[in-house]
Amino acid sequence: MELNPNHPVTSTMHDHWHKIAAILVNRCPGKTTTVRLDEIERMAADGLAITIKETAGGLELRIVTMEEGNRLARQEGGLPA
Repeated sequence: MELNPNHPVTSTMHDHWHKIAAILVNRCPGKTTTVRLDEIERMAADGLAITIKETAGGLELRIVTMEEGNRLARQEGGLPA
């Protein structure tokens, strides 16, 4: 679920998520990784979100709580205050 779909970074990255995933997998030893269903379910159960922020050095991805994700989305104009 995108909390801030109209933000320029979110809308740009919407169709490029697979490139980000490829870059991250490329950093793994053996250039492969497995994401298990239980890992996805655990992230959701733990109330975690991922943020993406444009910086001078590139794109910064960060795992945050959903509370923090909602706060950041409101701060950037993505959710009603």
